[in-house]
Amino acid sequence: MTVLRLPSPLRSAVGGRTTVEIEASDLASLPAAVAARYPDLAARVLRDGAFGRFVTVFVDGEDARFLAADTPLGSARVVELLPAMSGG
Repeated sequence: MTVLRLPSPLRSAVGGRTTVEIEASDLASLPAAVAARYPDLAARVLRDGAFGRFVTVFVDGEDARFLAADTPLGSARVVELLPAMSGG
């Protein structure tokens, strides 16, 4: 299982937890795994079956935009979802 780390604005979608476990074999299957296991979270971060353009995904600290879709995920991986935030 992969550990999914969530910032404060997304924690309410998973019962207030800071981390949850998710089973996804690779980066490409992660959105479907989130949708299947955490539908409230999926409603906030997914658009048309993919992470929304205002959500940045990091795998072990690396921006997922620069990783291959077949990048394996497993028990040694930490995935972070960071929604864009604004303020002044």
